[in-house]
Amino acid sequence: MRPNFDRAGDARRNSTFSTLKVATVLGFAVGLASCGSLLGSDEPDTSAPLGSVTTADRTSRGLTGVGRASAEDNAVGRIGGFVVADEPQAVLIARDVLEQGGTVVDAAVSLYFALSVTQPQAASLGGGGICLVHDRSKRLTESVEFLPRRASAGGAVAIPGNIRGFALMHARYGRTSWSSLLAPAERLAATGTPVSRAMARSIQRNASIIRQDQALARGLLTPTGLPLKELDDATQIELASTLGLVRSRGVSALYAGDAAQTFATAIAEAGGNVSADDLRNYRPVVNVAGSISAGSVLLHTPSASVGAGAFAEKLWGGLQGIAPTDGTGAAQAANALALQLGAQGTLPDDLGSTGFAVSGANGDAVACAVTSNGTFGTGRTVSGMGLVLARSPDEPISGLASAFLAPVIAIAPDRVTVTYVGASGGGPAAVAGVQQVARQLLTNNATGLADAISSATPGAAPLVNAISCPVGGAGIAACEVAVDPDGAGLGAEAIGG
Repeated sequence: MRPNFDRAGDARRNSTFSTLKVATVLGFAVGLASCGSLLGSDEPDTSAPLGSVTTADRTSRGLTGVGRASAEDNAVGRIGGFVVADEPQAVLIARDVLEQGGTVVDAAVSLYFALSVTQPQAASLGGGGICLVHDRSKRLTESVEFLPRRASAGGAVAIPGNIRGFALMHARYGRTSWSSLLAPAERLAATGTPVSRAMARSIQRNASIIRQDQALARGLLTPTGLPLKELDDATQIELASTLGLVRSRGVSALYAGDAAQTFATAIAEAGGNVSADDLRNYRPVVNVAGSISAGSVLLHTPSASVGAGAFAEKLWGGLQGIAPTDGTGAAQAANALALQLGAQGTLPDDLGSTGFAVSGANGDAVACAVTSNGTFGTGRTVSGMGLVLARSPDEPISGLASAFLAPVIAIAPDRVTVTYVGASGGGPAAVAGVQQVARQLLTNNATGLADAISSATPGAAPLVNAISCPVGGAGIAACEVAVDPDGAGLGAEAIGG
């Protein structure tokens, strides 16, 4: 599929867009992916009680922001997997899921919903995303696509996809009860969470947006209107209520029956045109992941049926004339490719997106990137729900965010062993960063993961998070986990599980 930004002939009567030749997301199908049937039930197991949130109380090297998995105290035989993301509290929640016997998808589900609390500018329940899931036993890597889609009546607000997407993944690959996976996020929002450095940075940078919405301001600003600082307490009661509904009722809490009509009415009050039928009919799409030959290794990307997969495949070819350590040159090439394909001007590196990755001792792996199509999406929450609405993919700049979501999973020649799991979200440079890290690791085994990320992402954004296991290495004991040095995320090692 050839990526294409231009949507010639798209009748747009809203005067806001009348002077624009609107650029659109790579691949016309990104926001219009047909609503296929779900493979598995969305209904959660609600038997588990409301859980508690654990805190960072360990100091092994495997829990540092950048570092090698700990091999101390005979831990090699007990390593349960790795988790990495832009925000530490969400990582620790996912790590605990692995340690308690959950699958990598269980961990990813719990991590995402925690991020909806601690990184609402990118991981809102109102957004969408793409996850790659590698099932070692099936020798299969799937692309699960639940992007923010345009409403049937148009408008600036997208149909939310994240809840549907992670519910489907849980139905296909989960083992831990749905309610216990969402409980930590609900607790974070309801009882308050100390603001992490990553969360504080986001609040500080986006204070002007936050001040425009009462619910965001109540949760993320002081009573005098100042941004919350690191270690301040953040409470988001309305978001906690929504998470509680989804925890106890699954997707039916917002996407089915009368609940869909109630949700649609609330979205309309916030300026959106999303209908109850839009919500009821929304379905994630599951495809076989795209694959790029990287020497003897297969680099899996989103499927070519979505813009992110098409762009990733085209960019990989364009990077072959650039040194794997040249992050600046790669970012320039990515931006040039986006312009060539119809983007209107240079795109920002921050498009309200974030990426995370999980790998398990059994060889399974997940890489995800989610977006609100712009930082804090539309800048509006649904009244009484604390849910930030994502921008429509029709939006000329932020609507392109879905095309640059960059989850990747590299598989060894045996098509079983995972060698690299990475994720990023942002502008074209996000895709370039993830691919440059892969090129260094897969073509130059002497390069360490932390150094590879540092050289691949020379700017402050986008941020790349990754897990690396060298081809022919000594199993999971040889793996590394690292976060982008320009961020404030965490890479954590799970023990046992």
